[in-house]
Amino acid sequence: MDDLIEHYRDIIEDYYEEYSQQLFDAIPVFSTTTYVLTIIAICIPPIIALIIYEREQAKLLAEQPQGCRKLGLKIESNLLNEFDKKFSEGRPPSTEETSAEWWRLKSMWIYPVKSCKGVELNRGTVISTGMEYDRQFTFAQLKSPFPVNANTPKKEKAAHQWEFITQRQFPLLAKIRTEMWVPDQSVDTWTAHTDDVESGGVIIMSFPWQEAGWRGTVAKWGASFMGKVPEKQFRVPFNPTDVQVEKAGYSYEKMTIWKDTVNALNLEIEIPEELRYYLGISNKLGLFRIDNSKLREVHRNAPKKEELGYQPVTGFQDAYPLHMINLASVRDIEKKMPKEKGAPRLSATRFRANLIITGPDAYLEDSWRRIKIGYYEYDVSCRTARCKMPNVDQVSGERHPSEPDKTLRSFRVIDEGTGPNVGCLGVQMVPISKESALRVGDEVTVLEVGQHHYLKQ
Repeated sequence: MDDLIEHYRDIIEDYYEEYSQQLFDAIPVFSTTTYVLTIIAICIPPIIALIIYEREQAKLLAEQPQGCRKLGLKIESNLLNEFDKKFSEGRPPSTEETSAEWWRLKSMWIYPVKSCKGVELNRGTVISTGMEYDRQFTFAQLKSPFPVNANTPKKEKAAHQWEFITQRQFPLLAKIRTEMWVPDQSVDTWTAHTDDVESGGVIIMSFPWQEAGWRGTVAKWGASFMGKVPEKQFRVPFNPTDVQVEKAGYSYEKMTIWKDTVNALNLEIEIPEELRYYLGISNKLGLFRIDNSKLREVHRNAPKKEELGYQPVTGFQDAYPLHMINLASVRDIEKKMPKEKGAPRLSATRFRANLIITGPDAYLEDSWRRIKIGYYEYDVSCRTARCKMPNVDQVSGERHPSEPDKTLRSFRVIDEGTGPNVGCLGVQMVPISKESALRVGDEVTVLEVGQHHYLKQ
């Protein structure tokens, strides 16, 4: 047997020597100069693309708001381990003997622009409208029976109505990144009388966009080397002064959000036209800021003014100042959803709550009426009646045709007040104090439980 193997090995070696030489003879001989020029031709375009991309990034860095710092985490997210099995099961509430099992605030979010990407915080301030900086802006479209553009006379535009928009109609809003910059005397660029400081800060928004032509191609190459996509960026003052409003040409206009019609500041002139194309909006697009002197009053299930000592109000939240969900409840919803190959996990971020807690059993929050988080108390006004917006993946901006909405409606129609076929998940809250503070890791304590009956708007 060994002789046979050796015989075939000799044959293979003979063939290798003969045909390998023929192969090498067939390959053309290139000079060193040709090799160098070829390598340069291959390497130079991506190098140029990367240089141009870095220059653009440096330009954006130089244009950062003066006298301000950016809110957000230094780590990627406090929800990186949200799919850990330990969050699928509840734990007993804290006692002196089980301090390690305290119910806690795991993640905290603000959404400066309604329906756009949020900003995750480790610490935050709660004011009468909810989390400070939360949902102070919303995009809106000018609804009309015929097209309206920038040249349409004001008298003609007045006959049409601005209506707020969300991911329900335009899911790609989920991909608009928001940066919240706030005045901070400790930063190197601090000057009390810069526009950015006087306006109470700046919101920077970015959305995926590739310019046409070679510039767009080069930008795409450069961004891809950094694991990113090309974006277009614009910024708006957070709370412009009267002088800034007049100078910029902003205007107050009536805008409808749900059943409320408010007089809000329209900053539409700051919106690049490309954003409308990206979102797929045919109507005129506006960006409105709530007027803090004319906030939307909250009634329905909220505590009365006589009970709180102040009238509950909101900015552009759907209904109540604060929204909270329990991570164990989200995990249970996911467990009951049909398994689809390649489908993304159900992240708690899909429900766009301000506060995400861990510790309680799934749905235990359904019966809470009053709680304390850290040192401050909150009225749990009602359950959250869910629409189909959580079907939108907050990373990709893609909308699933049925989930998790279908699963929610299959077993979470638990409140007669919401009407038939409306699932509930999470709770809506009102701060007991007009100003309070929260930080990730704060203990959650239940002070009062009871029945809920959702009141529609």
